[in-house]
Amino acid sequence: MDSISLDSSIIELKGIGLAQAKKFEDLNITTVKDLLFHIPFRYRDTSDILNIEDFKYLQEGTFLAQIVEVKNIYTRGGKVLTKVKLIDQYNSTLDISFFNQSYLTKTFKHGEWYIFDGKMSEKGKSKNIYNPKYEKYTGDLSLQRHLGKILGIYHETEGLSSRYIRNTILNIEKGIPHLVQDPLPKEILNDYSLLQLNKSIKEIHFPSSQDSIVKARERLSFDEMLRISVQIEKDRKRRSKLRTEKIIEDKQLTKEFLKSLPFTLTKNQLKSINEILKDISKPLPMHRLLNGDVGSGKTIVAATAILQCIRNNYSAVILAPTTVLAQQHYETFKKILKPFDIDIELWISTKKTKSTSPNKLIVGTHAILFKSDIPENLNLVIVDEQHRFGVEQREQLLKGDKKTPHYLTMTATPIPRSLTEIIFGNVEVSIIKEKPKMQKEIITKYVPYVKRTDCFKWVEKKVKESNFQEQVFIVYPLIEESANFDAKAVLTEYQNLKNIYFKDIKTELLHGRLKEKEKSEILEKFRNKEFNILVTTSVIEVGIDIPDATVMIIEDAHRFGLAQLHQLRGRVGRGEKESYCFVVAGKNEESTEEVKERLKYFASHPSGFDVAEYDLERRGPGEVYGIKQSGIPQFKIASLSDIKLFKKTKAVAKQLINMDNIDLEYTLENIFK
Repeated sequence: MDSISLDSSIIELKGIGLAQAKKFEDLNITTVKDLLFHIPFRYRDTSDILNIEDFKYLQEGTFLAQIVEVKNIYTRGGKVLTKVKLIDQYNSTLDISFFNQSYLTKTFKHGEWYIFDGKMSEKGKSKNIYNPKYEKYTGDLSLQRHLGKILGIYHETEGLSSRYIRNTILNIEKGIPHLVQDPLPKEILNDYSLLQLNKSIKEIHFPSSQDSIVKARERLSFDEMLRISVQIEKDRKRRSKLRTEKIIEDKQLTKEFLKSLPFTLTKNQLKSINEILKDISKPLPMHRLLNGDVGSGKTIVAATAILQCIRNNYSAVILAPTTVLAQQHYETFKKILKPFDIDIELWISTKKTKSTSPNKLIVGTHAILFKSDIPENLNLVIVDEQHRFGVEQREQLLKGDKKTPHYLTMTATPIPRSLTEIIFGNVEVSIIKEKPKMQKEIITKYVPYVKRTDCFKWVEKKVKESNFQEQVFIVYPLIEESANFDAKAVLTEYQNLKNIYFKDIKTELLHGRLKEKEKSEILEKFRNKEFNILVTTSVIEVGIDIPDATVMIIEDAHRFGLAQLHQLRGRVGRGEKESYCFVVAGKNEESTEEVKERLKYFASHPSGFDVAEYDLERRGPGEVYGIKQSGIPQFKIASLSDIKLFKKTKAVAKQLINMDNIDLEYTLENIFK
């Protein structure tokens, strides 16, 4: 055991060969540390040992009994049923049965005592106990390995049961105090009444009581959240040393710009503009998130900062996640900044415009990051939908020997306050919840599958009555049919819609496998009303702006998260016409109460922030935002909505960072991955 460390491969553990190691790999377990931090996701309490009569009354639980008789019964189909007769210390008897486990006639010996855990189930008219868990009784419950105590239930994979995982950890249980060193100073453990880390690991796997599980989880949650807090504090400290050039606001210019707009800004927009202009007037680089609901007018806010940047004789860059969105931003900024004679360039793979001015706005995709001719005087970087870029890509523009530019992130993915504090703990946040007054609320309806055809007929009539001026998105979750998913696919349904429902209306197809150039051409034709119905996937979820698109139909809507449905809904209602969004449940799902409840909630709540909060509570951040894409930390135990814990760990992180203990920081970052 002395030669084993946290970094040791699990192959070094007794009884684990290459085949088993491969199975552990499926659970992302390759080292001893991975194994120890493979935390049970729930527990089964088998410590309350019943007698047979109590078990019969409760019809489930854990009981102690003696083997009386074991015999195999062979059925017609060649299957084996093993019948076991049991008796307890009060002479109560019970029969239990096992399917296809004929070896049990050799395992169970007459007179031996076993602990069993199971429940009564009905088969035909009779009740029986089938395939209960069992373990030979040692005479001392504290020496039992699997039953007679509180058992952790683990995430499993084929060939690795919770029992096997538990046994593997049991083999190194005695070495846990040696293996797991506590990274936290004793004073912090005492101040926050935290269990030592090695005790927490032992109790999380082999709890002595329900209370010990609570204490162990508290400690491990603390460590998980602390790792994030340490990173935030380190980033904050690093950024506090960075310097940039101030962008001083010309108040008259701001007034002229706002006056040039054909609408009045909302209070949230004005507040966000003030916050951003205040930030960029300092020598410390701005690092701010502009979190605005769909259609809330983030572009105008960004344009105000861009205008001030260029009038201060600097250049600005705005990054979009796709070529289509970059082109759209280019057209939008050209239009709204036209009265101010601003040079705007478009940098995408198929096109690169050039201007003569040294102070300009460059609009493009992340390909910009790797260009050598980025202006020397770049002083403002705006990233739209940052979670769609890799972390390295985002950092690219902020590195180098030059001064760091001001940095603004924009997202239309509503992030509840609870998440914002934790994910963007090192970033200032501006929120736009209000929508411009000119924008009408999108009428959203939940459509049962049986009403699907009526919905299509209504759409057909609406398009024709508008003299083919109004346009429609119809969205599907898949590109092509899959044996693994019971969901409609865009390639199949496109043909059905064209041939059955919309014979007289021009319909086009768009999906993610098309090349960027093809996507751009299709969307340009749609914008020019060369066809009225676009059948597509969620590829249109972000930023696509078609002013006359007034209807959105989302089929198999249960397949999308509510935050994603809200993004899709935001593709209509961009103009002044009344707009509609219909969410259609899948044929086999509409009877599910949870599906109906989610979709009806979505239909009755226009605010993206409300929708995101609701989805977050029910599905967790991984499902709502997509952990890998969003940069949201993936916790095993801690809750992302636990702001109280986050504030505690922030205070501790500050303490630790100020200690300048590099070993301590390294341990914190690596102990719980």
